[in-house]
Amino acid sequence: MLSTPLPAEFIDSIRENSPFGEHLIQALDETSPISIRINPRKGSAKDCSELRPVSWCAMGYYLEERPSFTLDPSYHAGVYYAQEAASMVLYTLIKHLNLPEGTRVLDLCAAPGGKTSAMLDALPPNSVVLANEINRHRSNILAENLGKWGVENILVSNDSPEAFSGLKDCFDVVLVDAPCSGEGMFRKDKNARAEWKPDSPAFCAARQIELLSHVIKSVKPGGYLVYSTCTFNQLENEDQISHLLSDGTFELVSWNVPHACVSGRNQLGHYFLPGTTESEGLYVAVLRKKGTIIRSLGNESVYASKDPIFGITLTENQILIEERTGMHLLSKEAISMLKSIDCPLRFIKKGVKIAEQSPKGWIPFHELALIPTVSTNIQTIELSEREALQYLRGETFPVPAQESGFYMVTYNQMGLGFVKHLGNRFNNLYPKEWRIRMQLS
Repeated sequence: MLSTPLPAEFIDSIRENSPFGEHLIQALDETSPISIRINPRKGSAKDCSELRPVSWCAMGYYLEERPSFTLDPSYHAGVYYAQEAASMVLYTLIKHLNLPEGTRVLDLCAAPGGKTSAMLDALPPNSVVLANEINRHRSNILAENLGKWGVENILVSNDSPEAFSGLKDCFDVVLVDAPCSGEGMFRKDKNARAEWKPDSPAFCAARQIELLSHVIKSVKPGGYLVYSTCTFNQLENEDQISHLLSDGTFELVSWNVPHACVSGRNQLGHYFLPGTTESEGLYVAVLRKKGTIIRSLGNESVYASKDPIFGITLTENQILIEERTGMHLLSKEAISMLKSIDCPLRFIKKGVKIAEQSPKGWIPFHELALIPTVSTNIQTIELSEREALQYLRGETFPVPAQESGFYMVTYNQMGLGFVKHLGNRFNNLYPKEWRIRMQLS
């Protein structure tokens, strides 16, 4: 139980205006479940045989207690993501929509990236996701988490919702995981309790209406708008859906909602409720834009391929581009999406950055070590758990003598990053902004 009590006004609102009642109030003072979602590209590195599965996500599992994720090298290698269980439902939802190959997705409020990576795992072949976050610091966290997930069909931008107002009929799916009053996190986050005010729902609802207005035109006819919050009140949830349905542009979509979920008021959307589902609070609704389905325009290339470096072998769906920031590996569909977006966006990540230019040539970039589907001619050095944590702290330590050059360091055969071996010592190339600051015992 958190030491910060539930806001008295919130308790009154649940008792007076909500169908959820005392059961929810009591559950919000119980212990939160701990859960992780396995990266299907790297899942062999994590033994889940003794873990209890999350029933609504094929890759989700509950932990009996919260470990120190910071001190697990597999976490930094992107083998799994620590995610609240309800949010994993995006995996199931995307699977149910039976989307076409080459689906294009906008995740408008994407940080820290859990729902984004869940969708990436569920999308059909040759799909691409544009993940956006307005806050610069949070957008960097988003880019880091998606970099560790190891996929090239991802773009990350740092823009306000207004930046997307000019896009029309661009995306097959738009996810708006809207900033909200955070009532669904009261069990997990004491700050959410402290920051909640009686007027928080109304304030957030007004902001949500404006936010949605900037992206509804970007949904293709026949495409889907997925709306979610981590709150319980009608203003931020059912009222938003009613507003979207009011002009007849969208229709409500039924999908295989987990059986433990509770229907929203007037059957508008569904709730994950602490005490009813083994999760925190989440509201989710799916709308379909009426009209004829518009398919993607194709996989036209807008950049010339560069000669592969580090012995990389490209598939026919991959391409290397060289920009001021370095060499990037993207799917052709991601490049096609870049070409089709006719509004200026601040992209901070394009696919997988694999190398940076130096006066002496190309230096491998850490994201190259984290994409398991790409092979290189760079030799590897397998690290023990202790060595891996030292590496992740930016330290150096004795390693077997090797020829000078670049090496990928791995833990349980999963890439962590690179070192520059100098014969009897090495330079640690793990990025400073990613390094562990926690002291090792």
